[in-house]
Amino acid sequence: MKTYKLIINPFAEIEIKEARSWYDLQKGNLGEEYLQEIKKTAIRIQENPFQFPKIKKNIRKAVVSRFPFSIYFYIDELTINVFAVFHASRNPMSWKKRFDNK
Repeated sequence: MKTYKLIINPFAEIEIKEARSWYDLQKGNLGEEYLQEIKKTAIRIQENPFQFPKIKKNIRKAVVSRFPFSIYFYIDELTINVFAVFHASRNPMSWKKRFDNK
């Protein structure tokens, strides 16, 4: 079984932190619950990235449980590159532009 390294780029890290802060303002521990769901999804991605569907070229999308977010990533040999963590209501063109600029 392959072991994948998971890298979260700075843009995605900022998106995670901003969402966590927003959820913390909504309800006491909700930001931590959000973060735990992100971590669970990241572990699932790292364990078997191919279980998630391709949505464009080599980009895959993992939907986060309990929260309306998806994690967008691509695989480069044994490295999983997370480049976006987007709320379902955001314009998908934003992450497409980010990926196309690479």
